[in-house]
Amino acid sequence: MYQVMIIDDEKIVRKGIISLINWESLGFTICGEGTDGKDGLGKILRIQPDLVLVDIKMPGMNGIELIHKAQEQNFRGHFIILTGFSEFEFAKSAISLGVKGYLLKPIDEEELIDVLNQSREEFDQRERENVYRGENEEAAREEVLRKTVLQLESRDEIEKKLRVYHVDLSSKILCAAVVTCETMIPGTDNTHFKEKVNDFLKNPILYDEKIRLEDSVVLIKKGIDYKRWTKLLDHQNKRMIQKDGEGLLIAVGNNVSQWYDLPYSYEFARFLLKHEFLFYKASILSVDVIENQDEMAEKPTIEYLCLQLEVGDLEGIQRGMRQYRQYCMERMISEMEIKVQILYSLIQINERIEKHYEIDDICNIQELTKQLYVQDKLDDVLRTYYQILNDLCIKIGYDGSATVIRRIYYHMEKNYDQELHLETFAKMFHYNSNYLGKVFRKEIGDSFNNILDSIRITNAKRMLLETDLKVYQIAEQTGYKNLDYFYLKFKKYVGISPKEYIRHAQDDKQM
Repeated sequence: MYQVMIIDDEKIVRKGIISLINWESLGFTICGEGTDGKDGLGKILRIQPDLVLVDIKMPGMNGIELIHKAQEQNFRGHFIILTGFSEFEFAKSAISLGVKGYLLKPIDEEELIDVLNQSREEFDQRERENVYRGENEEAAREEVLRKTVLQLESRDEIEKKLRVYHVDLSSKILCAAVVTCETMIPGTDNTHFKEKVNDFLKNPILYDEKIRLEDSVVLIKKGIDYKRWTKLLDHQNKRMIQKDGEGLLIAVGNNVSQWYDLPYSYEFARFLLKHEFLFYKASILSVDVIENQDEMAEKPTIEYLCLQLEVGDLEGIQRGMRQYRQYCMERMISEMEIKVQILYSLIQINERIEKHYEIDDICNIQELTKQLYVQDKLDDVLRTYYQILNDLCIKIGYDGSATVIRRIYYHMEKNYDQELHLETFAKMFHYNSNYLGKVFRKEIGDSFNNILDSIRITNAKRMLLETDLKVYQIAEQTGYKNLDYFYLKFKKYVGISPKEYIRHAQDDKQM
């Protein structure tokens, strides 16, 4: 975007000009406003805008004086004069100062757009002459595209250069693909690879733009879904394989709808290549070779894993591992980030379990770190993760012999301070919640909610006598977020209020 500054002593005029048109659609952005000549001059010299719209008649320092002083201090931006009819002849004399044009007040929308288009063309020509001096047009275009997919410059700068070199990426469907080969070695000749790529790219329907990098070629396709593009590339690659027994290694990124999101498509393609070992015998790598799911997978929460762990649901933990793998693949999570996430989850799980179980050294974090970081494949990392959780199940006493109801009850005793719902356990063990409630009542002797309240109030009574915690703190630590509700439940199960309970206990102790 080219920067524009508006200098006029009338605020209503400045705001009117700003709101008159869509500046960004024309390649401009408003970078500042000047309230008079002196204020405007200071801002011009500090910000160095590309274009200045300046009123000719202002108190203290008029527009002509401002232009003189700015140019004396080596300002090289363009000026457009804003003038009323009475100052028209005076304004025309400013052309000798290099002023690019003038606009009569009130400003006409079409005239303003015409002036801006003329200025932008001049700016673009300047860029063509200066930015890539000595390079041919094709090389310059490719360099702009390289900086686009690699995010080497700001969005505004890249957008400006895309326009200067007439690179049209305005399509609502864009996609990037990376073409390389297993034997490609950066810094070497790689003549064989270059020949194969040149042969591959003889078909112009395969791509709209190409970028040659040191170890690969990046292709960009407009107006076509990645699935259709994948089929086209796959067809061409298989023809090459049939011809000389060797094809290229190609990964197709996901669709994006804006040119500045192309780096995401490119990075996803790179990610697929980096994890090529996951995709057995795939001719072309795309998101479809990961897993076909109707919905995006979610990362299993610490609460979910702890729940599965403490009730001994090893199948549930395995489901969580599969879900997490899907989550990582769909979101392009790096191997290092995966390992950090897993290690963090184990630290949290360790702290959570230590809070409820009298077991020393549940997890040796240093040893876990070693186990995770020596793995060089995602599946191996996840198998290690599962084995650690399986070992934790054994450590906390789960041997698989308890019934589902007893496992639920055991969990309630240890985690009464958490938000617990029968529906959560029903979903976990694949039961209808009404049916599970009936089975729970039959085996335990009361409903799920009554048992949970009983456990919580029993622990509340203990805390009232053994700690110095306030009543509201005890309520929170026993799973009751509402103090009034806690009082109600306490009186239901104990027959008296918490304060009365403490007083009776003190009286009994003195007797």
